Amino acid sequence: MRIIDIITMSLRNLFKRKLRTFLTVLGVVIGTSAIIVMISLGLAVNANFEEQLSQMGDVRVLTVRDPNANQWGGRAVIVGGNSSSSSPGKGSEPPSLDDKAVESFKQMRNVVAASPVVQIGLTATSGRNVSWINIKGISLGAMEEFGYKLSEGEYLKGDTYGIVFGSDVGYDFRNPNDRTWWYNYDWENRTMAVDLMNDRFEMSYEDGYGWNTGLMSNQYSDDTRPKPKPYRLKVNGVLESMSWETDYSVFMNIDEVIKIRRDQQRYQQNESYRRSGASSTASNAFDYVMVMCKDINSVEAVRDEIQGMGFYVESWFIDYIRNMQEMSRSLQLFLGAIGAVSLFVAAIGIANTMIMAIYERTKEIGIMKVIGAAIKDIKRLFLLEAMMIGFIGGAVGILLSLGISYLLNNAGGMLAGGMLGIGWGGGRLSLIPMWLCGVALGFAALIGLVSGYFPARRAMNLSALAAIRTE
Repeated sequence: MRIIDIITMSLRNLFKRKLRTFLTVLGVVIGTSAIIVMISLGLAVNANFEEQLSQMGDVRVLTVRDPNANQWGGRAVIVGGNSSSSSPGKGSEPPSLDDKAVESFKQMRNVVAASPVVQIGLTATSGRNVSWINIKGISLGAMEEFGYKLSEGEYLKGDTYGIVFGSDVGYDFRNPNDRTWWYNYDWENRTMAVDLMNDRFEMSYEDGYGWNTGLMSNQYSDDTRPKPKPYRLKVNGVLESMSWETDYSVFMNIDEVIKIRRDQQRYQQNESYRRSGASSTASNAFDYVMVMCKDINSVEAVRDEIQGMGFYVESWFIDYIRNMQEMSRSLQLFLGAIGAVSLFVAAIGIANTMIMAIYERTKEIGIMKVIGAAIKDIKRLFLLEAMMIGFIGGAVGILLSLGISYLLNNAGGMLAGGMLGIGWGGGRLSLIPMWLCGVALGFAALIGLVSGYFPARRAMNLSALAAIRTE
């Protein structure tokens, strides 16, 4: 028999018993939609979790500090130190977070980038507006390697005092003579007092620089000595909004920052007093090193390897990620198992329908054998009928699940999200990607094919003469 004849006969036989076919297909529809919707809830949990992580910054980036430092930085280590970066042995000195250590991090498997960081806080001015800014000195090219995205301008090029602003730095600039700005500021529709790309910016480590109030100055300082010359900044670019820490930071070539830190400490040491809280670290020291891992799954292994070398790694978020991933995985398995039970029940319905069809069509099977139909064609006929039931039920089930997903995301998100802890904060309650639809459709057709296998074998093994004599 030609394949087109088998398909035509299969469709004709299915529509002969419309009610039975409808009920069997309905079982597949319910089973398919159940498993898709259940899995979509788990996928939504994972997607919302990843969205929350993205707001925390790039979770692939580890912060590595000196082994003698606490989590707030502690003692910094001299750049270009000669001490070994290997894991300390018994009685040996701890490794130094120096250039050699940075190079060793770059050579690690699953590490795509590493950059030392030096931080300083200075006062910046633009016209009458003043702000305290946090400057991060990083290696040239690190911004590209670590995935910082520009909204305008270009990355650091090594220009003298060249900087790249975080997206929200401009919101902190204000006129210090305006003592009512706090009350008059529109917090819902914030506007920047400065143009980050086009305005002129200067910065200085002088006490009270730009504030014109004297509140930042020290009464015991020598006002007759020469004031430090402000640094005129060259704005290279402005970053897109990424995370709170990045949005309110200013980035500069690490070599420039080390020079500024050296000038700042020399200036402070020449004063007749020591300002409270003044930095006591070496002027050419790394505060920490950023290490970017290949992907989120390799973060923990890289963290363990760096800790094995004797360094301190900030890793609280790794445990958080692991717990959330385990919760998401468990929820997906649980919800998927519930949907699988529904689909299993639908498979039993398909098998029952096909067995009943064989009993009712015994004489038809005998006639087909007598007139010369090949046994394999009879088997194909019943397998195709079963697969069509699964395929049609799967297709309709996908459409139904898409409708349910739409309703959950638009109408049931607040209620169910509050109960299940998903869909909160504007996130989706249900997520159905295209690959899930394709897998569900193929799985439904496969369920029909498997369910019809044994009934098809029974039809194939029937005796032609016995089948013809059946009333």
